[in-house]
Parts: sequence; C-alpha cells; structure tokens
Amino acid sequence: MEYTISLVGNPNVGKTSLYNRITHSLEHVGNWHGVTVTEVSKKIMFDHNTVNMVDLPGLYSLSVYSPEEGISRDRILDKSSDLIINICEVNNLARNLYLTLQLLELDVPTVLVVNMMDELKKQGKVLNYRKIEKVLKIPIVPMSAKYHSDVHLLMQVALDHIQTHGANTVNLEYLEKLPLDDVVSIIGANAANAGFVPRWAAIKVLENDAFVLEKLNLNELQIKALEAMGDMQARVAQVRYEFIDKITEGAISRSVSDEHHEMHEHTEHNVPIEREGEPEEERDKKDKHARHHDKHKKSERLKMLGFSRIDKIVLNKYLALPIFLLVMALIFVVTFGLVGKFFTWLLELGIDKLIYNPLTKWLVKIKCPAWIVGLVGDGIIHGVGGILVFLPQIVLLFFFLALLEDSGYISRVAFMTDGIFRKIGLSGRSAFTMLMGFGCSATAVLTARGLEDDTMRKKTVLLTPFMSCSARLPVYSTVAAAFFAAGSPFVIFGMYVLGAAVALLLAALFEKCVKPLKSGKLSFIMEMPPYRFPTAERVFQIIWNNAKVFLIRVGTVIFALNVIVWLLSNFSFTAGYTVGKNAKSILELISGWIAPVFKPFGFGNWKAVTSLLSGLVAKEVVISSIESLGGVEAIFTGSHASLSALTFMVFTLLYVPCVATLVAIRKEAGLKWMFFSLGLQIGVAYVVSLLFYGVGLLYYLNKGVFIGCIIVAAVVAVCISVFIGRLRGKKACPYCAGGCGTCSKTCKKTNRDKK
Repeated sequence: MEYTISLVGNPNVGKTSLYNRITHSLEHVGNWHGVTVTEVSKKIMFDHNTVNMVDLPGLYSLSVYSPEEGISRDRILDKSSDLIINICEVNNLARNLYLTLQLLELDVPTVLVVNMMDELKKQGKVLNYRKIEKVLKIPIVPMSAKYHSDVHLLMQVALDHIQTHGANTVNLEYLEKLPLDDVVSIIGANAANAGFVPRWAAIKVLENDAFVLEKLNLNELQIKALEAMGDMQARVAQVRYEFIDKITEGAISRSVSDEHHEMHEHTEHNVPIEREGEPEEERDKKDKHARHHDKHKKSERLKMLGFSRIDKIVLNKYLALPIFLLVMALIFVVTFGLVGKFFTWLLELGIDKLIYNPLTKWLVKIKCPAWIVGLVGDGIIHGVGGILVFLPQIVLLFFFLALLEDSGYISRVAFMTDGIFRKIGLSGRSAFTMLMGFGCSATAVLTARGLEDDTMRKKTVLLTPFMSCSARLPVYSTVAAAFFAAGSPFVIFGMYVLGAAVALLLAALFEKCVKPLKSGKLSFIMEMPPYRFPTAERVFQIIWNNAKVFLIRVGTVIFALNVIVWLLSNFSFTAGYTVGKNAKSILELISGWIAPVFKPFGFGNWKAVTSLLSGLVAKEVVISSIESLGGVEAIFTGSHASLSALTFMVFTLLYVPCVATLVAIRKEAGLKWMFFSLGLQIGVAYVVSLLFYGVGLLYYLNKGVFIGCIIVAAVVAVCISVFIGRLRGKKACPYCAGGCGTCSKTCKKTNRDKK
C-alpha cells in the first residue's frame, strides 16, 4: 500500500528534524522561526508500505498570514494526506495545541507528537500524556526528534491509525458555546457549494477568516446578518484556550523522586503562616520563603517561554549590539586568523607538493606542448586549487554559524534588531533572511517568502544580496592576506559590516523615497526558543551540507570556467597560443574594451575585469581567475596597489550577485524586480567604490585634509539632521487645520478646550 503522511505544526517545534530522522534526509533545520518555507517530500519504505512523507512549513493557525503558511493550509484543506502528524513542543504545549484543535474541528486523521521530551526530563518533570489522549481521542507519541529512538514506534502508530481510523469521536465541548447553528443557517448553502463542511465553515466565519469568506461568496444580506452577531473572533480563541487549559491542567508535573523531595520540603517549611502564638520572627521567615517560592515559579515560567538569565545581558538595549559585533569579530579572528590560516596553508602546501609539482614535471618530462602544461598547471591546478584551499575557513565559518543558529542566539539577534529594522520598513524576521545571506544569497532569498507583508518581502529580497555570502570569502582572504597580512581578519570583518550597512541604508532610502517599496503596517510575532546545545550530529550536518555544495561547485562550475578563462586569456584569434608572442589574447581584447570603466578605482586592467565578469556565474571564480591569470600582485600594481585591492574587494562585495541568486530573486519578486536588483547593485557598487577610492586617495595624499573633510562632513550631517528634525516638529495643528502655523502646546490646549 502507498500512503501520504504530512508533518504539521507551529514553527520551530522540530518538524524538519523529525522529517530528517524518518526519511534519513539532510534538510536544513534551525533553532529559530521560519526555517522551512516550502513543501518538501520524500518516499520511504516502512513495514512493506510505501510512505510519502511531506514536511510542511510551520503555521500557528489555519487562518494564515503569509504565503508559506498558505502552502500548509491548502495541503491540509484538500485532505490529500492520509494522515497528519501534528508536532507540538512540550515546553509550549498549550499554545501548540491551538492548531491541534483546529485539525480536529476539520476532522482530519491526526496523530499528535509531543516533541523535545528530553528537555522536560532534564527539568525533572514528566508528562501525563494519557490524560490528554483520553480527551482528544487521538494517539499521542512523546519523543525527541533529534534522537533516533521512538521513530519506529511513531511510524507504527501512524500506519495503524491510518488503517483503523474512522470519524473523529472527540467531544469538542467548547463548540457548544459558539452560535454555530445560527451561522450555518446563514451560510450553509454557500459552504456546500464551496466544498466546505458547513459547521467547519461556520467556525472560520466567526474567526473572520479571509480565505473562507472569499470562497463563500456571501451576498449583502448574509453579510449584514453575520455582522449583527458582532465580532466573535476573540470569543473563538477564548473558548479554545479555556478547553486547552482544562485538558492540560496538571498534565506536566514533577517526577516521582522530585515530588517526594518537594513533599518533604513542603512538610518541613510550608506550615500555615498564621498560627496563634507563633513568634513574629518565624512568620517573617516563612513569608520570605513563600516569596522566594513565587519568584522561583515566575522564573520557571519565563524559562518555559524561552527566556534565560543570560538574556538580561544579551538582550540589554545598550549591550545587545556591541555583544553581537564582538561575537562576530571573534568568529572572524579565529576563522581567518591563525587557526584558519594554518589549515589553509597546510592544504595549499599539500596541493603544491603532492599535485602541482609532480604533475607539471611529469608533463614536461613526457614533452607535452607548453600550452597543455600551462592549462593543467596554472589553469586547472592553481585555478581550482586556489579556491579549494579556502575549504577549512569555510568549514570553520559554518561551524560557528551552526552554533549561533542552533543555540537560539539567531532568534535573539532578530529580536534585538526589530526596533532598528522597523524604522526602515523591515521587521525582525527580515534579520533571519539577511543573516542567512552570510551563507548563500540564493538560499537566503528563498526564505523571504515567510514575511507576511508583500512590500517588506520584496525589499528584503532586494537587500539580501548585499550581505556578504561565503562565496566571496576566497576573494577577501586572498586579497587581504596579500596586502594587509596580520590585519586581514579585521579587513574581512569590515567587508561584512559594510555590506550590512549598505543594505540598511538602502532600506531607509526605499522607505522614504521609493513609493512601491514603502512598507505598510508591520507586525512581528516571534517566539523565543530556549538556549540549546547543538548536537555534534547536527553541527556536522550543517558543515557537511555546505562543504558538499562548495566541493560540487569547485568540481563543476569553477573547474569548467577556469578552463574557459585560461584558454581565452592565453589564445588569440590570429596568433594561437600567445605566451612568448606579442599578441593580445581573446579575453584581453574583449575585457580591454570594458577596462576603462574601472580606471577611477585603480584597477582598470583587463585581468581584473575578466575576474569580475567570471564572478557573475559564481563568486568563487573571481579569485580562481585571478590565480590563473598570474595572481593578485599581477593585477594590483602601482603606488596605491593596496587601496586598489581594497576597492576591488568593496566592488566584489556590492556588485551583481551570482546567476543562482538572480534566479531566486525572479522567483520570489518577479522579473521586473530582478532587473531592478541588477541595476541597483551595479549602480551601488560603482558609486560606493568610487567614493571609497576617492576618500582613500585623499587619505594617502594629505592626511590633514582628509581629517578636516571628515570633521566638516560630520558637522554638515549633524546640521542637516537637526534641520530635518525641526521640520518634522512643525506639523499642522489638528484643531485649527494649520491656521496658527505651528503645533505649540498652547495652541493644542486652547483648541482642545474649545472642542
């Protein structure tokens, strides 16, 4: 037999972890909201049955507010799944069960998984899941998805439920408190025509569900009849949560050993406070103990909500951003400092000693043509090897990002940046997408579909490519190491900060000046996951996934492009192989036409242009092209070579992303916005690089003038800021329609009194 089973639940409850366990997949998971943004499926064999497992994006309710939630809602409503496995997290069980009740209202076959039971065990508590199971009349499987245990039991329970399931027999008594019969009498025929069960459609009408109301196509009389009942949305939520509170009351308790200890403590300390003849000193002591007990309970509650004592520091409004920058700086020092450089040097030495030298000597020995020796040695080994040596640094970077992601810190970053982002028309959830841009821009762009506001989603898609992806790391590492030596980690960190700063400045500009990109009313609902220690298996999975992608690109795209670039740069249309001949190569001729455009940056030569053009396919090819064309020192020459190299890094950071990212932008925002992004990034890269090189030249030529210009610019910026602030302060009086010219306190008070 063949069955379809869908995994459904709130965001960040472990759906994808469970999916990976069941299907032995390596889908991306994380300890933060909105990791899964599209449907993922895989067929497996279990107990002689073919099972199509489907991992759906997270949703809080069947009334959805974002495109990826709509994917899950549609999958559930079409009832194409033989079973829904609803995953709840034990730490947020009451909130997660809100979706469970909606699944039962829809009468879909459901098995409930209570995930992260290992965390409950660490707290010395147990879950009486049988109590909830008895009320809901569906199987409940408590487990921890990050471990392999219990997966076989879950699949067995799931298949048994599919084969034996009839109609749901649960008594959802709270529905009797809602005027469902009255609503059904109004919309019953419309619901039947729309393919909905009338009673379920009545519930959604009371919730003001826009999707269902649109499908019902109600006339004016029906709408007025429903409006006469008043707004029942809050009432529906209230009765559901009252029911949840009732069935979960006392479900989580101390384990037997802890209960015994607590009872002993209670007997010893918690005697009645008011006792006749008891000394006042004893009563005060017991009051203090009671207050301590209440404080402990409050602390436990905050812990269950995901807050920790460390958040008092990490989320402090003054310390949060400096701590984040310090953490990132330390990561870069380790990754691109002594540790990363050592492994890179070791790999580079191995490639030279074990591959390049023996192979080229052998080719010369067997009297191969010079162009073949050059192609194999410089074009392939040095070109591809020049990228491959950065694998240790990429592995280190993703190791640290995995720790930040799975520990729950990334969610804290989104939380602390929400205030800043909101002022420029974004929200804290945009931070998730933009931070993922540090890994791969194309993948990060696809996660933007989790943003509920369409304008904010487009804006985030356009800005994410400005975040420095891992493909640019080889460029930064090679150029910075050649010109800045020990300071290279800080130069590379500066590139990352610059990319983020440009993205945020553009967001502010879009919000103020570009009407199609001005955000509407923003909302940001985020759950704060608890801090967790990532498992070694999980960290290895992240590292291996990214390393595998890198190695595949090196072995396919980068290898092919290096061969093409080397051939075009060493052969001409007329003279053939150009080495030792006074003839321009094909690439030198073509790139030479474009090179003058980059003269103002200090690297207007055909080799630099060639490397930038090859980077349009994959950014790693920029540095492999440089290596195959003679190295960094051959491209950046002159008295200001280090400034030209630094400007080259800035341009590489900001100019057009790879083809894969452009395709992702088109998919998420449309063809028009893809071309807008293309023009925007070329324009921004050119302007910023021009300013960067100009300011750098000013610094080199006359440091005194440079410092003076900085001071003047700062004074002008402050004056403009004050002037704009005053303009904003002069708003028309709402009572006299601006007749007084200002909105002074006196004017407001006088007109308010008159009104």
